[in-house]
Amino acid sequence: MSLTEHATRGAAQTLGAQASRVVVQFGSVVVLARLLVPEDFGLVAMAAALLGVAEVVREMGLSASAVRAPKLPVAERTNLFWASVGLGVAIALVVLAATPAVVALYGDDRLSRVVPALAVVFVLSGLNTMYRVQLGRDLRFGALAGADIVAQLLGAVTGIVLAWNGAGYWALVVQQVVAALVALSVNVANSRWLPGLPVRGVSIREHLRFGVTVLGTQALSYVTKHVDAVALGATAGATVLGWYNRAAQLVLVPLNQVNTPLTRVALPVLARAHAEHDRFVRAARRAQLVACYVTAPLLAAVAGLARPLVEILLGPGWDPVVPLLSLLAIGGAFRSVAQLSYWLFLSSGNPGAQLRLDLWCQPLMVAVILGGLPWGATGVAVGLGVAWFGYWLAGIVAVGRTTGVPARPLLGRAGLALGAVGLPVGLVSWLAAHLVEQPWLALGAGGLGAVLAVGLVALLARLVRRDLVEVGALLRRAVRRR
Repeated sequence: MSLTEHATRGAAQTLGAQASRVVVQFGSVVVLARLLVPEDFGLVAMAAALLGVAEVVREMGLSASAVRAPKLPVAERTNLFWASVGLGVAIALVVLAATPAVVALYGDDRLSRVVPALAVVFVLSGLNTMYRVQLGRDLRFGALAGADIVAQLLGAVTGIVLAWNGAGYWALVVQQVVAALVALSVNVANSRWLPGLPVRGVSIREHLRFGVTVLGTQALSYVTKHVDAVALGATAGATVLGWYNRAAQLVLVPLNQVNTPLTRVALPVLARAHAEHDRFVRAARRAQLVACYVTAPLLAAVAGLARPLVEILLGPGWDPVVPLLSLLAIGGAFRSVAQLSYWLFLSSGNPGAQLRLDLWCQPLMVAVILGGLPWGATGVAVGLGVAWFGYWLAGIVAVGRTTGVPARPLLGRAGLALGAVGLPVGLVSWLAAHLVEQPWLALGAGGLGAVLAVGLVALLARLVRRDLVEVGALLRRAVRRR
């Protein structure tokens, strides 16, 4: 198959599988929100926000380096496997040693048991890294997506059963461990590869050099994405963080279900297209279309439909989540379109340029986010949206200068989609939801209003209609390939 055919087939497989993941994740959110209290979610979120930094260090950019490498001989893959395993074990030991510091930061002794239990995930992730890389290099996106679905499903079932039997926050801890273990097992079975002993004389120095640069970018990005949870947990406590965490989770489910599989498809496809500049520019433009006309309008609808969504998914007692969900969904739309610059920097072999951007941009984002802390969770959510808007603009300009992909058309088309499609979708959804009291009817009215808004804009705006036709053609091609 051609590269385009691989891309469309991979996108179809991953996006189709992600639809199943959405069902599983939303199902677990609905059930667990009724079995657990906000404090349980907040407690695990406290640990997860800090431990995620260790996960970024554990990964150390090796998967990104291995995915974009033109060739990856078996000996190199073997050495990279053992390097990833060693990093996973080392990070797990560091986390165990740092447990008292985490407990002191939040002032909650329960974390002395939660943090060591979650450290197991680092070892499992280290074992899994090279299996995921190889499946991605072989463009076996369906196998990767299938492993994620099975892992999420079994993890969710385990968590629900434990919560039903009164396990409390331990249900959420065990859910993550089970999901990591199942994902590793399925990927090993799909890869049909068992590593041998490390191969002497085969260097992975270039991968380490590339990975260290990517690590700097990922670490900065992680701090920006999770400083809100850490700050709220330390200042407002587990209950407020539990509300904020549930709102963030309802945003991240649709966001990650599109962005994560698209990253798996986009990086290898863009890396191959980079050899021809015109082809690279076309691939970049198409990659942006999905975020602009799928993810961003979806999150705009979530912002408008926050009230009925919270009432349906979380149930009674979660009213403080409603305004947080609306604000975080708006910020999530800008976060979604900002993903393009990351793809272009890595696929073109310019992680250093990405790092130079993040060295000045990410600290400013952190300052903006923390600037909202005096106003509590609402202020932090507003700061997050402002920060991601600024980062999207700066990222597109920087990647245009580095890769030669024209920045103005990318900004123009994204601005058109966000302003002419995302904004009407959000406003119409909000209006329809507030005219109807019953949650399910409000959700239906808001969803119908969003679809009608997109249709009306497409009818009146030729440029939007052109973009939607192209997105539709890509999706139809993907369905045929699927």
